[in-house]
Amino acid sequence: MDGAGVLAPEGRWLASWVAAGRHGTMEYMARTLDARVDPRKLLSGVASVIVLAAEHTRQDPRRGPAPGSIARYARGRDYHNVLGKRARVVARLLRSRGHEARSTVDSAPMFERAWAGRSGVGFSGKNCCTIVPGLGSHVLLATVLTSARLEPDAPIPPRCGSCRACLDACPTGAFAGPFELDARRCVSYLTIENRGPIPEPLREGIGDRLFGCDECQEACPFCRTAPPPEGATAPFALDRRWVESDATTFLRLDDASFAELTRATPLRRPGRSGMARNAAIVLGNAGSAVHVPVLAEAARSDPSPVVREAAAWALRRLRDRLG
Repeated sequence: MDGAGVLAPEGRWLASWVAAGRHGTMEYMARTLDARVDPRKLLSGVASVIVLAAEHTRQDPRRGPAPGSIARYARGRDYHNVLGKRARVVARLLRSRGHEARSTVDSAPMFERAWAGRSGVGFSGKNCCTIVPGLGSHVLLATVLTSARLEPDAPIPPRCGSCRACLDACPTGAFAGPFELDARRCVSYLTIENRGPIPEPLREGIGDRLFGCDECQEACPFCRTAPPPEGATAPFALDRRWVESDATTFLRLDDASFAELTRATPLRRPGRSGMARNAAIVLGNAGSAVHVPVLAEAARSDPSPVVREAAAWALRRLRDRLG
Protein backbone atom coordinates (compact mmCIF):
# COMPACT_ATOMS: atom_id res chain seq x y z
CA MET A 1 0.00 0.00 0.00
CA ASP A 2 1.13 3.58 -0.60
CA GLY A 3 1.50 6.31 2.01
CA ALA A 4 2.85 4.04 4.73
CA GLY A 5 2.13 6.07 7.83
CA VAL A 6 1.37 5.27 11.42
CA LEU A 7 -1.26 2.61 12.07
CA ALA A 8 -3.29 4.81 14.40
CA PRO A 9 -6.51 2.86 15.12
CA GLU A 10 -4.74 -0.47 14.85
CA GLY A 11 -2.04 0.83 17.17
CA ARG A 12 -4.57 1.86 19.79
CA TRP A 13 -6.12 -1.61 19.64
CA LEU A 14 -2.72 -3.26 19.98
CA ALA A 15 -1.74 -1.05 22.92
CA SER A 16 -4.98 -1.86 24.74
CA TRP A 17 -4.48 -5.57 24.04
CA VAL A 18 -1.02 -5.46 25.61
CA ALA A 19 -2.24 -3.29 28.51
CA ALA A 20 -4.85 -5.97 29.29
CA GLY A 21 -2.05 -8.55 29.54
CA ARG A 22 -3.44 -10.62 26.69
CA HIS A 23 0.02 -11.01 25.18
CA GLY A 24 0.99 -13.32 28.06
CA THR A 25 4.75 -13.72 28.42
CA MET A 26 5.51 -12.28 24.97
CA GLU A 27 7.22 -9.23 26.46
CA TYR A 28 8.72 -8.33 23.09
CA MET A 29 5.22 -7.23 22.06
CA ALA A 30 5.25 -4.51 24.72
CA ARG A 31 8.85 -3.48 24.00
CA THR A 32 8.24 -3.00 20.28
CA LEU A 33 4.80 -1.36 20.23
CA ASP A 34 6.06 1.84 18.60
CA ALA A 35 7.83 0.06 15.76
CA ARG A 36 4.87 -2.25 15.13
CA VAL A 37 2.62 0.66 14.27
CA ASP A 38 5.18 3.02 12.70
CA PRO A 39 7.22 1.51 9.82
CA ARG A 40 9.52 4.56 9.84
CA LYS A 41 11.16 2.96 12.87
CA LEU A 42 12.28 0.14 10.58
CA LEU A 43 13.07 2.05 7.37
CA SER A 44 13.45 5.81 7.30
CA GLY A 45 11.80 7.30 4.25
CA VAL A 46 9.41 4.39 3.83
CA ALA A 47 6.62 5.32 1.44
CA SER A 48 4.94 1.96 0.77
CA VAL A 49 4.43 -1.40 2.42
CA ILE A 50 4.11 -4.41 0.15
CA VAL A 51 2.36 -7.41 1.69
CA LEU A 52 2.95 -10.88 0.28
CA ALA A 53 0.73 -13.86 1.10
CA ALA A 54 1.62 -17.49 0.42
CA GLU A 55 -0.80 -20.38 0.82
CA HIS A 56 0.48 -23.40 2.71
CA THR A 57 -0.63 -27.00 2.35
CA ARG A 58 -4.08 -27.95 3.61
CA GLN A 59 -4.08 -31.69 3.02
CA ASP A 60 -4.25 -34.32 5.77
CA PRO A 61 -5.79 -32.10 8.47
CA ARG A 62 -4.73 -34.22 11.47
CA ARG A 63 -1.33 -35.50 10.39
CA GLY A 64 1.47 -35.62 12.92
CA PRO A 65 3.05 -37.95 15.47
CA ALA A 66 0.42 -40.36 16.80
CA PRO A 67 -0.95 -39.42 19.18
CA GLY A 68 -0.36 -35.80 18.36
CA SER A 69 -1.19 -33.23 15.70
CA ILE A 70 0.87 -30.40 14.29
CA ALA A 71 -0.59 -27.17 12.94
CA ARG A 72 -0.81 -27.20 9.16
CA TYR A 73 1.72 -24.42 8.55
CA ALA A 74 4.42 -26.20 10.59
CA ARG A 75 4.42 -29.62 8.95
CA GLY A 76 7.08 -28.80 6.37
CA ARG A 77 9.95 -26.37 5.94
CA ASP A 78 10.24 -23.29 8.13
CA TYR A 79 8.13 -20.56 6.56
CA HIS A 80 10.65 -17.93 7.65
CA ASN A 81 13.14 -19.42 5.20
CA VAL A 82 10.66 -20.06 2.39
CA LEU A 83 8.95 -16.66 2.45
CA GLY A 84 12.17 -14.87 3.34
CA LYS A 85 13.75 -15.89 0.03
CA ARG A 86 10.70 -14.74 -1.91
CA ALA A 87 10.49 -11.40 -0.13
CA ARG A 88 14.19 -10.75 -0.64
CA VAL A 89 13.71 -11.13 -4.40
CA VAL A 90 11.19 -8.27 -4.32
CA ALA A 91 13.45 -6.16 -2.12
CA ARG A 92 16.43 -6.70 -4.45
CA LEU A 93 14.34 -5.70 -7.45
CA LEU A 94 13.33 -2.45 -5.76
CA ARG A 95 16.93 -1.68 -4.78
CA SER A 96 18.09 -2.36 -8.34
CA ARG A 97 15.75 0.44 -9.40
CA GLY A 98 17.18 2.90 -6.95
CA HIS A 99 14.75 2.50 -4.06
CA GLU A 100 15.42 1.59 -0.47
CA ALA A 101 13.82 -1.68 0.60
CA ARG A 102 13.70 -4.00 3.59
CA SER A 103 11.96 -7.37 3.72
CA THR A 104 10.60 -9.02 6.87
CA VAL A 105 9.07 -12.38 7.79
CA ASP A 106 8.50 -12.20 11.54
CA SER A 107 12.08 -10.92 11.65
CA ALA A 108 11.17 -7.35 12.64
CA PRO A 109 8.36 -5.85 14.73
CA MET A 110 5.81 -5.45 11.93
CA PHE A 111 2.05 -5.59 12.49
CA GLU A 112 1.64 -7.77 9.40
CA ARG A 113 -2.04 -8.49 9.88
CA ALA A 114 -2.88 -4.78 10.04
CA TRP A 115 -0.85 -4.04 6.90
CA ALA A 116 -2.51 -6.97 5.11
CA GLY A 117 -5.85 -5.34 5.86
CA ARG A 118 -4.69 -1.90 4.75
CA SER A 119 -3.16 -3.26 1.53
CA GLY A 120 -6.20 -5.16 0.30
CA VAL A 121 -4.59 -8.59 0.63
CA GLY A 122 -7.29 -9.73 3.03
CA PHE A 123 -9.36 -8.80 6.03
CA SER A 124 -9.09 -9.69 9.69
CA GLY A 125 -11.52 -12.36 10.80
CA LYS A 126 -13.11 -12.58 14.23
CA ASN A 127 -10.40 -15.11 15.13
CA CYS A 128 -7.74 -12.43 14.40
CA CYS A 129 -6.44 -14.34 11.37
CA THR A 130 -6.03 -12.67 7.99
CA ILE A 131 -8.61 -14.06 5.57
CA VAL A 132 -7.70 -13.85 1.88
CA PRO A 133 -10.76 -14.14 -0.38
CA GLY A 134 -10.56 -17.40 -2.30
CA LEU A 135 -7.85 -18.82 -0.04
CA GLY A 136 -9.19 -18.43 3.47
CA SER A 137 -6.76 -17.93 6.34
CA HIS A 138 -4.36 -20.77 5.55
CA VAL A 139 -1.77 -18.25 4.41
CA LEU A 140 1.57 -16.93 5.64
CA LEU A 141 2.54 -13.27 5.39
CA ALA A 142 5.72 -11.39 4.50
CA THR A 143 6.26 -7.66 4.03
CA VAL A 144 8.59 -5.42 2.05
CA LEU A 145 9.06 -1.82 3.19
CA THR A 146 10.26 0.51 0.47
CA SER A 147 10.85 4.16 -0.35
CA ALA A 148 9.10 3.62 -3.70
CA ARG A 149 5.70 5.28 -4.00
CA LEU A 150 3.39 2.61 -5.31
CA GLU A 151 -0.23 2.73 -6.38
CA PRO A 152 -2.24 1.44 -3.39
CA ASP A 153 -4.89 -1.26 -3.49
CA ALA A 154 -8.20 -0.69 -1.74
CA PRO A 155 -8.70 -2.31 1.66
CA ILE A 156 -11.20 -5.16 1.89
CA PRO A 157 -13.92 -4.55 4.49
CA PRO A 158 -14.58 -7.36 7.02
CA ARG A 159 -17.00 -10.00 5.75
CA CYS A 160 -17.66 -12.15 8.81
CA GLY A 161 -21.13 -10.78 9.42
CA SER A 162 -22.89 -12.54 12.28
CA CYS A 163 -20.85 -15.76 11.96
CA ARG A 164 -19.08 -16.88 15.12
CA ALA A 165 -18.04 -20.40 14.10
CA CYS A 166 -14.37 -19.70 14.85
CA LEU A 167 -15.13 -18.36 18.32
CA ASP A 168 -17.25 -21.37 19.24
CA ALA A 169 -14.67 -23.86 17.93
CA CYS A 170 -11.84 -22.80 20.24
CA PRO A 171 -11.05 -25.73 22.56
CA THR A 172 -9.77 -23.53 25.40
CA GLY A 173 -12.15 -20.54 25.18
CA ALA A 174 -9.39 -18.14 24.12
CA PHE A 175 -11.70 -15.52 22.62
CA ALA A 176 -13.01 -12.81 24.92
CA GLY A 177 -15.22 -11.77 22.00
CA PRO A 178 -15.00 -11.14 18.25
CA PHE A 179 -11.52 -9.87 17.30
CA GLU A 180 -10.41 -10.28 20.94
CA LEU A 181 -7.96 -13.15 21.38
CA ASP A 182 -6.48 -13.77 24.81
CA ALA A 183 -3.18 -15.43 23.97
CA ARG A 184 -2.87 -16.77 27.50
CA ARG A 185 -5.63 -19.29 26.71
CA CYS A 186 -4.72 -19.99 23.06
CA VAL A 187 -3.36 -23.47 22.27
CA SER A 188 -0.88 -22.02 19.77
CA TYR A 189 0.55 -19.66 22.37
CA LEU A 190 0.53 -22.30 25.11
CA THR A 191 2.35 -24.91 23.03
CA ILE A 192 4.77 -22.61 21.17
CA GLU A 193 5.47 -19.26 22.81
CA ASN A 194 4.87 -20.13 26.46
CA ARG A 195 8.03 -21.43 28.11
CA GLY A 196 6.62 -22.34 31.51
CA PRO A 197 4.02 -24.84 32.69
CA ILE A 198 0.71 -24.89 30.84
CA PRO A 199 -2.02 -23.95 33.35
CA GLU A 200 -3.67 -27.14 34.52
CA PRO A 201 -7.28 -26.05 33.79
CA LEU A 202 -6.32 -25.62 30.11
CA ARG A 203 -4.50 -28.92 29.63
CA GLU A 204 -7.53 -31.00 28.75
CA GLY A 205 -8.33 -28.47 26.01
CA ILE A 206 -4.90 -29.07 24.49
CA GLY A 207 -6.20 -32.49 23.46
CA ASP A 208 -3.73 -34.18 21.12
CA ARG A 209 -2.28 -30.90 19.79
CA LEU A 210 1.47 -31.22 19.98
CA PHE A 211 2.31 -27.93 18.27
CA GLY A 212 -0.16 -25.18 17.48
CA CYS A 213 -3.85 -25.41 16.64
CA ASP A 214 -6.03 -25.00 13.54
CA GLU A 215 -9.50 -25.32 15.09
CA CYS A 216 -10.68 -21.73 14.62
CA GLN A 217 -9.51 -21.85 10.99
CA GLU A 218 -10.99 -25.26 10.27
CA ALA A 219 -14.38 -23.93 11.41
CA CYS A 220 -14.24 -20.81 9.22
CA PRO A 221 -16.49 -20.91 6.12
CA PHE A 222 -13.90 -18.88 4.19
CA CYS A 223 -11.42 -21.74 4.62
CA ARG A 224 -13.65 -24.26 2.88
CA THR A 225 -12.01 -23.77 -0.48
CA ALA A 226 -10.37 -26.33 -2.73
CA PRO A 227 -6.85 -27.26 -1.60
CA PRO A 228 -4.13 -25.60 -3.67
CA PRO A 229 -2.25 -27.63 -6.30
CA GLU A 230 0.39 -29.77 -4.66
CA GLY A 231 3.19 -28.02 -6.51
CA ALA A 232 2.10 -24.60 -5.32
CA THR A 233 2.69 -25.52 -1.68
CA ALA A 234 5.54 -28.00 -2.14
CA PRO A 235 7.86 -26.31 0.42
CA PHE A 236 5.23 -26.89 3.10
CA ALA A 237 4.60 -30.55 2.26
CA LEU A 238 4.46 -32.91 5.20
CA ASP A 239 7.93 -33.68 6.55
CA ARG A 240 8.37 -37.44 6.68
CA ARG A 241 10.03 -37.12 10.09
CA TRP A 242 6.66 -36.36 11.64
CA VAL A 243 5.06 -39.45 10.11
CA GLU A 244 7.87 -41.67 11.31
CA SER A 245 7.92 -40.19 14.82
CA ASP A 246 5.67 -40.62 17.82
CA ALA A 247 4.85 -38.02 20.47
CA THR A 248 7.02 -40.09 22.79
CA THR A 249 9.99 -39.16 20.62
CA PHE A 250 10.00 -35.67 22.11
CA LEU A 251 10.17 -37.07 25.64
CA ARG A 252 13.32 -39.03 24.82
CA LEU A 253 15.40 -36.43 22.99
CA ASP A 254 18.37 -34.60 24.42
CA ASP A 255 19.21 -31.07 23.27
CA ALA A 256 21.48 -32.16 20.43
CA SER A 257 19.08 -34.76 18.99
CA PHE A 258 16.17 -32.32 19.31
CA ALA A 259 18.11 -29.69 17.36
CA GLU A 260 18.83 -32.23 14.63
CA LEU A 261 15.26 -33.55 14.42
CA THR A 262 13.73 -30.07 14.17
CA ARG A 263 16.40 -28.51 11.95
CA ALA A 264 14.91 -26.03 9.43
CA THR A 265 11.38 -26.51 10.78
CA PRO A 266 9.11 -24.33 12.95
CA LEU A 267 9.08 -27.05 15.62
CA ARG A 268 12.37 -25.73 16.96
CA ARG A 269 10.62 -22.63 18.38
CA PRO A 270 9.43 -24.07 21.75
CA GLY A 271 12.80 -25.68 22.45
CA ARG A 272 13.38 -29.23 23.59
CA SER A 273 11.72 -28.78 26.97
CA GLY A 274 8.70 -27.04 25.44
CA MET A 275 8.06 -29.85 22.98
CA ALA A 276 8.67 -32.49 25.66
CA ARG A 277 6.16 -30.71 27.91
CA ASN A 278 3.63 -30.66 25.05
CA ALA A 279 4.22 -34.35 24.34
CA ALA A 280 3.59 -35.26 27.97
CA ILE A 281 0.28 -33.40 28.00
CA VAL A 282 -0.76 -34.98 24.69
CA LEU A 283 -0.04 -38.44 26.10
CA GLY A 284 -2.01 -37.61 29.23
CA ASN A 285 -4.98 -36.64 27.09
CA ALA A 286 -4.75 -39.15 24.24
CA GLY A 287 -2.19 -41.77 25.21
CA SER A 288 -2.64 -45.35 26.32
CA ALA A 289 -1.14 -47.78 28.81
CA VAL A 290 1.87 -48.32 26.54
CA HIS A 291 2.93 -44.72 27.23
CA VAL A 292 3.19 -45.14 31.00
CA PRO A 293 6.89 -46.18 31.01
CA VAL A 294 8.11 -43.21 28.95
CA LEU A 295 6.05 -40.80 31.05
CA ALA A 296 7.35 -42.33 34.25
CA GLU A 297 10.93 -41.98 33.02
CA ALA A 298 10.36 -38.32 32.06
CA ALA A 299 8.69 -37.58 35.40
CA ARG A 300 11.66 -39.07 37.20
CA SER A 301 14.68 -37.88 35.25
CA ASP A 302 14.00 -35.17 32.63
CA PRO A 303 16.41 -32.25 33.24
CA SER A 304 13.56 -29.72 33.01
CA PRO A 305 11.25 -29.29 36.03
CA VAL A 306 8.52 -28.14 33.64
CA VAL A 307 8.71 -31.44 31.77
CA ARG A 308 8.88 -33.50 34.96
CA GLU A 309 5.73 -31.82 36.30
CA ALA A 310 3.85 -32.25 33.01
CA ALA A 311 4.82 -35.93 32.82
CA ALA A 312 3.71 -36.53 36.42
CA TRP A 313 0.37 -34.85 35.62
CA ALA A 314 0.01 -36.99 32.50
CA LEU A 315 0.64 -40.17 34.50
CA ARG A 316 -2.09 -39.26 36.98
CA ARG A 317 -4.49 -38.41 34.15
CA LEU A 318 -3.73 -41.62 32.28
CA ARG A 319 -4.30 -43.71 35.37
CA ASP A 320 -7.58 -41.95 36.12
CA ARG A 321 -8.70 -42.27 32.50
CA LEU A 322 -7.71 -45.91 32.12
CA GLY A 323 -8.85 -46.98 35.58
